[in-house]
Parts: sequence; structure tokens; C-alpha cells
Amino acid sequence: MTNQVTILGLWLLLFPSLVKAEEPLVAPKPTEPVKEIDFRDPIPFGLPPVEYGLGQHTDAASQLEQALSARTLKLNYDSQWGYLREVLKALQIPESSQLMVFSKTALNPRLIKPENPRVIYFNDDVYIGWVPGAEKMEFAAVDPLKGTIFYELAVKAANEPRLVRSERCLACHGGDSSLRIPGLLVRSFLTDQHGRPISGYSQISHDKPLEKRWGGWYVTGTHADMTHLGNLFNRDVIEAAKTNPALRANLKQVDQFVDTAKYLHPHSDLVAHLILDHQVHAHNLITRASMEQQLGLRSDVEQQLVRYLLFLDEAALAGPLQGTTDYQTWFEQSGKRDASGRSLKDFDLQTKLFRYRLSYLIYTDSFRKMPSAARNRILQNIHTFLAASAAELEQSWDVDPAAFPVQERQAILQIVAETLDNLPEFWRVSK
Repeated sequence: MTNQVTILGLWLLLFPSLVKAEEPLVAPKPTEPVKEIDFRDPIPFGLPPVEYGLGQHTDAASQLEQALSARTLKLNYDSQWGYLREVLKALQIPESSQLMVFSKTALNPRLIKPENPRVIYFNDDVYIGWVPGAEKMEFAAVDPLKGTIFYELAVKAANEPRLVRSERCLACHGGDSSLRIPGLLVRSFLTDQHGRPISGYSQISHDKPLEKRWGGWYVTGTHADMTHLGNLFNRDVIEAAKTNPALRANLKQVDQFVDTAKYLHPHSDLVAHLILDHQVHAHNLITRASMEQQLGLRSDVEQQLVRYLLFLDEAALAGPLQGTTDYQTWFEQSGKRDASGRSLKDFDLQTKLFRYRLSYLIYTDSFRKMPSAARNRILQNIHTFLAASAAELEQSWDVDPAAFPVQERQAILQIVAETLDNLPEFWRVSK
């Protein structure tokens, strides 16, 4: 793709109101005092020391491109799937993570529709977008210091396939819904029969009730009496669902809507949906906190991140919830475990997403390689919550002690003490 503007120039175009002619654009020096800002204020991510788009990147997609460039990795072409399966294998992304989205809220709107949905594949660090008939695959990978980096890979066969940086993604992936940083998006929009959005929500996280999620997405899995907006398109069907909320709910297959032979498998697993909803917003909060620390800025993002990582405002579930693939098994088996066999990736899926409510994203590069001052503050606040008395939970955190019992908090303290690399000294006493 041809670069039409530099990253700094793009930032100026996106946020011109922040620029005053008499004030030069300079990054805060390390010795300058921290500047207090609002959580919704734009972040000047084009400036030093962040310099989005410049310098070295350590995200998974960038590492894949470096391996292709150095010819230490070769992607084999498949006549049906192009490089899709090879990319998933190289990035250690399970095919069972496949999620189908048919709303025209992404690239390739001409192709995306209920009969030809886009699919997303993902793991803890990187996301792949693929549409049958599209010329390119899409990559979004989280760099620890620079935010989400976007790439494209041509689908057609090539002697040396290469990932190419994409800057056009920031037109959507740098706005309010991604916290004004180069981030990720999960939306929920009901659509007409062509996939054109009608109404919905531009930011989905685990805090949103299930009945507001998955508009414009296919969902396979069972969820008891809970309802959601998935599998609904066409105004007549949407209207019918108002009087019959269970319409197209608890589906185990979506072959009646789409020719699933065009995809790696015929599922859009409910459990994978729940994970995507959780981790996209968490990645954005981590990136925002990291960038604020680097740029000498401070909002309440760290407090929000702590609450989010602890699931303190998680929408209640009324399970049991179950997917239709082996995604749940793959996810749990990928978790780090303490001596008692416990992991932050152990599901609950009855009344809450996880059995031990501290996000597994604390193990990812995006969190582990944050500026140490910010990382330590966040871990200190998490530790303070987990070690708090019942009275402190109520007074300082506005949390009902019965809703986050001491046994669960003690288990989390021990799991982290035994499994987290670069553990701060204040946590070691919990061992």
C-alpha cells in the first residue's frame, strides 16, 4: 500500500484541534511534571518517545514479517485458503477461534454480507481478518509500547509473500471507540438483509450485558435463557425478535444462513466471542496506560484498567454457557498453572466468565513490557485489592465482599505469585 501521509501527518489530520500555531509539537521531557488529562482526550501517539509507526516493533505480526523478510520462514500457498492456514499456524492461532461477522463495519464492505461474512481469528496478542473473495488478509497485533499495528497480506500466490503496513486503518481504529489510541474495535450492530448497520453499540466489552452483544455476528453455542443480538438480520426478523427474544438463540450451526464450506469450519463459537469481548477493550486500556506513561500524561486510565482486569464491573452471566468447538479446551490448556493446577484461564461460564477473576492478559507482552513504573503501579493496586479486608472492599472499592470472596482472592494471589515473570517484590511475600 502506498503511504499518502506520514504517521505524524496522519495524527495532525485526525486531531487538528490539538495543534496551535504558536505552540510547537514536542513530547514532554522525562523531567517535566506529569500533565493531567481527561480519559477521553486524544493521545499524541505520533510524537516521541512513542512515535507510532516508526522504529522497531516487537508485536507478533511484525516478527512474522521479519521472519519472511529474512527468509527464515516460508508460507506455503493453498489453492483454497491461500496463506490463511499457514499464517494461523505460524502465529499459533487456533482455527477454533473463528468468529463470523456480517455487518458492513470493516474493510471490504462490498463483499461482507450475511451470506459471505468476514471471519476473525485471534489469540492473546494478534488478530487476523479474512473475507472470501477479498484480495488481502488483515492483521492487527498489539505492540507493547506503540499500540496496535496493522498489516495486510495479499491473498494471491507470490514467490515471497510479505506483510505490508496499513495506515488507513487508523481512520476508524484511532477514535473514541478505541480510546483515542491505535487500538482494536468490537461492535454490535443489528443489520438489514445486506449487512448494512441499522442500530447498535460501537464499543463492546465484558461489562456490556449479553443482550446488547453480537449484533451483526453469527453465534454458535448454548446460553440457557440468556439472550443476545447475534444471528439476527433483516428488519422483519429484528422486529419479530422484540416479541420473541429467543429467536435464533442457542444455535449450534448457521448453515441455514451461509455456505460454511467457504470457511475453515462452520462455527462462530460463543466462548470465543466472550474472550474477544473481554480482551479487545483490555488491550486498548493497556495501550492507553502505556502511552500516557511514556508521554508524561496522566488520566484515570490506570484505575479503569485495574477494575477491568479484576472484572469488577463484569456483566453477570446466567449459565451454563457452552460453545460448539474445542476452543474452550485449547484456551484453558494454554494457561499457566500453579502447583495446585489452577490457572487464570480456568473458565466458570455459570455466573461469570472465569473462575479466578484476574485477566490472563497480565502474562502478555503488551502488559509485561509496559513502562515499569506504570506496570508496577497497576500490579500494586491489584495486589491491594486482593489482600484487602471486607471493610476495605466496601469502602475503597465499592465491592460487595460476598461477590468476590476471600478464598478466590487468596487463590489469585497464589497463582500470580507462582506464575508471573518479573514479579514485583511486594507480591513475593504472598508466596
